[in-house]
Amino acid sequence: MLNKKLLFMAVIIVMGLGCSSLPEIIGADRLRNFPSNVSVGDIVHVATGEKITFSQLADSFDGARIVYVGELHSNKESHDVQMQVLKEFYKRYGDNIAVGMEMFKRPHQDVLDKWTGGEMSEEDLLSSTDWWHEWGYDYSLYKDIMDFTRDNRIPVVALNITREFQRKISEKGLEGLSEEERESLPEIDTTDFYHRRYLERVFKGHEDMSDAFERFYLVQCVWEDIMADSISRYLSSPQGKDKKLLVFIGGGHIIYHFGVPKRVYRRNHLPYLTISTYELRDLEPEDEHPLFVWNIPLQPADYVRVIQLPEKQKKVVLGVMIQNVKDEKEEKEDRVAIESVLKDSPAEKAGLQAGDIILSMDDVSISKVYEVIHHVGKKKLGDTCVIKISRDGTKIYVNVTFFEIKGHGKE
Repeated sequence: MLNKKLLFMAVIIVMGLGCSSLPEIIGADRLRNFPSNVSVGDIVHVATGEKITFSQLADSFDGARIVYVGELHSNKESHDVQMQVLKEFYKRYGDNIAVGMEMFKRPHQDVLDKWTGGEMSEEDLLSSTDWWHEWGYDYSLYKDIMDFTRDNRIPVVALNITREFQRKISEKGLEGLSEEERESLPEIDTTDFYHRRYLERVFKGHEDMSDAFERFYLVQCVWEDIMADSISRYLSSPQGKDKKLLVFIGGGHIIYHFGVPKRVYRRNHLPYLTISTYELRDLEPEDEHPLFVWNIPLQPADYVRVIQLPEKQKKVVLGVMIQNVKDEKEEKEDRVAIESVLKDSPAEKAGLQAGDIILSMDDVSISKVYEVIHHVGKKKLGDTCVIKISRDGTKIYVNVTFFEIKGHGKE
């Protein structure tokens, strides 16, 4: 009789809610549990809404075999959080750890092994992994992490597939791959309801919904199942069998757990926890909280670390399209040629022309495209650079001054 009364009361309550939908109510309840006032540096245990210290967060590592730290790729403070966790991991568990990284592609695992074995320079690491093409973000954001892994001989596990493979899947779908390529893939799950709903929201911010979304969604699922497969394979391998794994990965791949963490857990059922970094911003009462999407009734992470929303910095550009070309004598690609020069750019103002071969920058020898990108990336507005070029067989020195290009970087 009591149960019937409770059921009746529940029905009355639901009816009384009127137009409010259940997801809206759930979303409000989840957000109500999150502290109304957070500051940069706060760590929040999402399930309880409690603010905790880093030491208390670190104590939770003991119960997890895998710890995911979601990053905001271009935010330096996000990477500082990763570095703090890495140091604590090493302090607590010593040689019994490894680091999995989305930034590196599986075909480059042997390169990473040489890096952590102290057998490779930073220049060779970037070149051999084709960093600027395969990942593209400023390496200086990851330098402390990579140096720490090398200095302490911590294994780094490449998690991802190459851009070329992603492009092929996007263009042809799984059915358009060769038999060998299909066999290289793990089982791909495209059935997660809330995962799809989340990515539909992301995609709508870029373009109208169309068949393009299906390609986008397939690539995302392949991407995440490949990374999940990489993690699971390593932890079950002789090298990783007894290790704890720290995973550095884009925050979108671990939010709400349904990206990589859920796919890994389905494979090995190992305990894990997720740490998301959240850029603090001013929100109006009517604004949707970035961590609590109203129609996804899931907790975004186990822990949230609040970081500063960085000011938009004006990037320095040279204003050229470049490519690697073969040296006529050596018959190998070790020359960087300028394909075209952007109008009213620092390159044009300095007199650089299409067809010029870049030999050095500030007396640093140049032979690869990524070396130009890396060198320019260290410059600020107002800085200068002396570029040595070869033009029709004549060596020329060109002085470039970097300035802001109107309209560059705007939507």
